[in-house]
Amino acid sequence: MADPKNQHDALENRRLLPTPGAHGPAELVDSDVQSISRAVLLLVTTTEKITFETANNPPPTGSPANALWRGSEGGYAIDGFITMQYANMSAMDHARGFVSLIRTPTVRSTALATVARGALESLARTWHLLARESNSDFVYRVISLLRSDLRYSELLDEPIRTRDGDPVDPVARREFYSAELERLGLPSPARIELAGMVSAMLDAEMGKSDGRMRYSALSSIAHAHRLGINTFITTGNDGNITGLAAPRPVVMDMVGQLVAATFGTTQSFVAFYGDQTRHVELLETAMQRALRILVPIMNSIGPD
Repeated sequence: MADPKNQHDALENRRLLPTPGAHGPAELVDSDVQSISRAVLLLVTTTEKITFETANNPPPTGSPANALWRGSEGGYAIDGFITMQYANMSAMDHARGFVSLIRTPTVRSTALATVARGALESLARTWHLLARESNSDFVYRVISLLRSDLRYSELLDEPIRTRDGDPVDPVARREFYSAELERLGLPSPARIELAGMVSAMLDAEMGKSDGRMRYSALSSIAHAHRLGINTFITTGNDGNITGLAAPRPVVMDMVGQLVAATFGTTQSFVAFYGDQTRHVELLETAMQRALRILVPIMNSIGPD
């Protein structure tokens, strides 16, 4: 039988990131706050600008978006465009919340993981659609996502309405989307798993294979699991618990995930709309400036 003391030690030693040998202050300092704010907001404002411009203009001729728009299922293509535009807006709204928390010392703690997780979940919707293998696969993903979004409304018999106030029957609508896939000769509806989408996005954009672990770690904090919150617990010299504080290495890892996912997803979004010179230059400039700001902090934390 396992030694309870060893189990307790293992629990207490759990960390969001392996940080032995990390350099510098245990928590964020004022210069970190200013740097993180500038870097994240650079990408946020750039992604918002690109998103709004694509939302208010027809897809450029020759772009993948235009080909879908003019295809036989242009209506579902537009549904996909709207899904991505709304997802981008939601993700950047969460990222702004992250910056607000960074700049507010009294709440600079576990809530950071919650809003970072929300930003990644929103970005993953856009990333998932853009990871299509073909135009028909894009339509398949759009319809599967629309159908999946109604799952809990169906289970809970939730009364829902359109933006115009018209009632929507989630059961009938989900059946409609299933029938549409059959009409188009596409496979049965895909099972949409949020954790899987976020994990795939992080694996691709961070060049690693630990996306599932990173998402799980953020979720453990957001859900107040002891394993997650433990990283944030502060104690006094007497060993008594004094409160919560966000560890600097952990915060910077969240920042790294946000920056990588935002840049990578927005880069794919720009390509989808034809790699317009203005958008490419806006995004590349923002990312280069963000990296110049953040890399010195990352390097100062890195273990020996």
